[in-house]
Amino acid sequence: MNLDAGMLLSAIPPAYTQFPPRSLYLHIPFCAGRCSYCDFFSVRSTAYPQAPYIDALLEQLRVWSSSCGTNSFDTIYIGGGTPSVLDKRSLEKLLTALSTYAAHGCEWTIEANPESLSEQFLEILAESGVTRLSLGIQTLSVEEWDLLGRIGSIAESRAALERARTYPFDLSLDLLVGIPHRPGMANFMTMAKTQLLTTLSELAPQVAHLSLYDLTLEYGTALEHRVKAGELSMPDADDLAELRLIADEFLESVGFYRYEVSNYARKGHECRHNAAYWNMEPYLGVGSGAVSTLHLRDPDNPSMLGSLLRMTGNIDLARYTDNPSTIPPNIERIDRNTALFEFLMMGFRTARGVDTKKIEALFGIRLFSILPRTLARWKSELVWRGDEVSLYPRNFDILNRFLVECMEELS
Repeated sequence: MNLDAGMLLSAIPPAYTQFPPRSLYLHIPFCAGRCSYCDFFSVRSTAYPQAPYIDALLEQLRVWSSSCGTNSFDTIYIGGGTPSVLDKRSLEKLLTALSTYAAHGCEWTIEANPESLSEQFLEILAESGVTRLSLGIQTLSVEEWDLLGRIGSIAESRAALERARTYPFDLSLDLLVGIPHRPGMANFMTMAKTQLLTTLSELAPQVAHLSLYDLTLEYGTALEHRVKAGELSMPDADDLAELRLIADEFLESVGFYRYEVSNYARKGHECRHNAAYWNMEPYLGVGSGAVSTLHLRDPDNPSMLGSLLRMTGNIDLARYTDNPSTIPPNIERIDRNTALFEFLMMGFRTARGVDTKKIEALFGIRLFSILPRTLARWKSELVWRGDEVSLYPRNFDILNRFLVECMEELS
């Protein structure tokens, strides 16, 4: 769906949306290098000047937030790329400008990689409104580190975590499971389980939040090419389930709970920004390659009830920098039925589950009226808490089976 700027600006004022965006994502595309598994949009930090990009990003934020009728956000998330490669001047300019958009009590997260987490970077964050630091550790295995093509070293990762812990940020770590191995390793699972427990035993006591992602092979990445060529083998579904069970049991024993398929937290340290995505709340994304998702609700057009507008920013850095607030050429209109399934898919990923009242408000329908067979068949595996329904956390690993039945019944 293509919309010109006038059509878009007429589409997103609060009078047209039931839920104006209260979450903000900013994309920093710069990286020191590309890991072998990564397909996120990024460029080498030396390939493009940072200052004009930050100027463009802030100009887009000014124009788009005004168009959305939103001048403050409950959550702000600076991701990438690697935001910690920003130079001092660019970082200070960005954080100073963003402070005017942070609502009282705003959860303000920034991502960093260990090799670029300098004392200067942390000092600048400490003087700003940043409340949360997400550190991409990924692995503490020497062999896995090399397979993933990570920048820096394991020693730098440990040193970076030690530095970060001296500051008052809520700390989160990203880790990967299901990393491929060399074919023919008879003791692969023994080694993988031992490494996972060793890593979690070292890192979990130091933080309040862990994101544990199953590595997926993204098309066109260096890792995908190696697996395709037979140089590496991916663990199968049973292996992944076994590793996840080990992680679940260990993390629960040390005070974490699994509040989303890939995320664990101590009570009170859940990521509010990510929860906005999972709850299908509208959010504004600014920066080259950033995604925005807005709810559309036109009282004069009932067929649009529950539909979404999704925009992805221009990934041509030069064009983006020249015209940052220009509406991107390709805007996806997500129809009501697709949006409804997306709402269910995202909600059931979480321990909180799906808010049935919000379904009624967004789509004008009741959950029981659209999924009577699926809800009845999975009754013993569901938890009801007032208006919210979820799968038991132990069922996260069979989430796909449940969602397939939901999709079949919806269609």
